[in-house]
Amino acid sequence: MDKNRMWTIGSIIVMVAVLVGGALLGIQPQLTAAAVANAQRMSVEASNAGQASVLDQLKKDFAGIGDLKAELAPLSASVPNGSMMPEFIDQINALAASTQVSLDGITVAEATPYASVEAPAAVVDPSAVSATSPATPAPTATDTVAPRAGVPPVTNAKISGDNFASLAMTVTVIGPYGNTLNFVNGLQSGQRLFLVSGLTTTAKDVPEGEASTGEVTAVISGLTYALVTPQTAEAPTPAG
Repeated sequence: MDKNRMWTIGSIIVMVAVLVGGALLGIQPQLTAAAVANAQRMSVEASNAGQASVLDQLKKDFAGIGDLKAELAPLSASVPNGSMMPEFIDQINALAASTQVSLDGITVAEATPYASVEAPAAVVDPSAVSATSPATPAPTATDTVAPRAGVPPVTNAKISGDNFASLAMTVTVIGPYGNTLNFVNGLQSGQRLFLVSGLTTTAKDVPEGEASTGEVTAVISGLTYALVTPQTAEAPTPAG
């Protein structure tokens, strides 16, 4: 009787162990899969939250795109993409008409790649140089070299000869002296950026015995600028 009871108890214990083990073996993979799925869900939610933040910022930026375009328009007109020379000549003709001068000629040189402005070299201060004697040592570079007075040049690494060019121009007009000055002022402050680097005026010749009309021939030299589209290397053609 005791032996049968022991077998019964042993069988029950084995059955319980099998059931518990089976349950653990069946549940554990499910728990692991659930944990992995939960981690993935949290990762996706975090990614979605980040993308939603970016989307909100893009919406805000796009809402102000009209203002950005309004700011870009005069800048693009001032320094256009490409020479846009026919349009600029039309502007010069209109300016000549509005200032009542006669346009006598325009010359435009080939575009030149932009060269970065370098800081001015140091110069010797004449007041610091004195006659030397055996008892007085010659002044050193540190003693005599001083920076050149003036505003340091402003440079930008994004502007280079690859994307920016200058075009030398000469504009000749004929008219009263005051009118020519108005023309020069309009040329410097017009829609297209133009840097006047030189101005010469010559009184217009009149036949002997006739009164001077006060007209002068003005030759204005300067630079205008243009953006250049960087050249991209062409893909090699595959051998056929």
